[in-house]
Amino acid sequence: MAVSSQNDLLHDDGRPSFTVAQFVDVLNQVMKQAFDGGVWVEGEIEGLKQTGPNMYFTLVEQSSKGKMTLNVNLFRNDLSRVNRKLSEQGLQLKNGMKVKLQGSPDYYGPFGKLSLIARDVDTTFTLGDLALKREELLRKLRDSGVTEKNKRRPLPLVPLRLGIISSAEAAGWADARQHLSESGIAFHVNFCAVRVQGEQAAPMVVQALDYFSQRADIDIVLLMRGGGSKSDLAAFDEESIALAIARCQHPVFTGIGHQIDRSIADEVAHTACKTPTACADAVIEHVSSFLVDLQDTAARIANATRSALQRSRTRLTVSTERLRTIPKNNLERQRQKVVLADQKVRLLDPSATLARGWSITRDSRGNIVRDVSSVSRGEELVTTVHRGTVRSTITEVEQ
Repeated sequence: MAVSSQNDLLHDDGRPSFTVAQFVDVLNQVMKQAFDGGVWVEGEIEGLKQTGPNMYFTLVEQSSKGKMTLNVNLFRNDLSRVNRKLSEQGLQLKNGMKVKLQGSPDYYGPFGKLSLIARDVDTTFTLGDLALKREELLRKLRDSGVTEKNKRRPLPLVPLRLGIISSAEAAGWADARQHLSESGIAFHVNFCAVRVQGEQAAPMVVQALDYFSQRADIDIVLLMRGGGSKSDLAAFDEESIALAIARCQHPVFTGIGHQIDRSIADEVAHTACKTPTACADAVIEHVSSFLVDLQDTAARIANATRSALQRSRTRLTVSTERLRTIPKNNLERQRQKVVLADQKVRLLDPSATLARGWSITRDSRGNIVRDVSSVSRGEELVTTVHRGTVRSTITEVEQ
């Protein structure tokens, strides 16, 4: 591409010769002609800073030739337009974000610096890159088992000692705290204030998670945010927070505030809730369920005790009645036995037999005569009859 100027000078070898100022002007003209309609450049933001109404940063790319950088200038009007487009998608310029910017190249002579004067941004590119990074990270965490570690932490039967991680000014935490207070349950709250957005959010949340993890007087940890744009909630997609949740020694509940998407922190947490209030309600419901079960158990024990006492009373009544009636019945049975025995004795009494006309005959030796062969003529016999005896002498024996 040929660029002519009335001040152009030729070197002895026929090549153009310029002063520095002339060369900078020519260079900008060449770039303007080459990129007359502007150019799209993609890279990762680094060194973001705002000075007055303007913003400055560097686009970087790691290539086979090393780290490539390009300075970017976003001036007032263009910055407003870019921020508005990003905000509509819940995004915000920040370090580490991959962007595709439209603008024009400019070489600023006083600083000897080539820059892109940015005027527009492709939000679809940034959203796609964020989604891709998120899916890659989530796949990595799933494959390594990180997403299941905290879920396997046993939930205490009655988690009353809560470790709260949130911003002290967060409205979501204020609502959650009110729910905990009005539940009527004696929760003991340990609060750790952190930033929940911006570059300091992830390090502070990680530090708070590690702090509560080391405490034995904590039952569960509640990580709360309370809504915001995609950019505001980006910290909760950080790998460092996911790993801190996974290694936490206590179950972690999240109430970050996503209404549509789940953050990486939600995927790794023991229990993920939509809002801080829902997070508090989940804990309240768990404890309340235990209290209901406890009341049911107590009622069952009371009923079982009453039933056992009633059965014991019934057995005691029956036993008492038996103690009263058994001796009486035994006495009656014994009396009847005595009567029967008396009757038998009376029936066997010889005097009764004699009274009916029977008699007993004995020989002179006192032996009972049972057969005629045992006696002989002339022998004296003694016969016992009713009311006396008769003595006789045998005059004749007949068989």
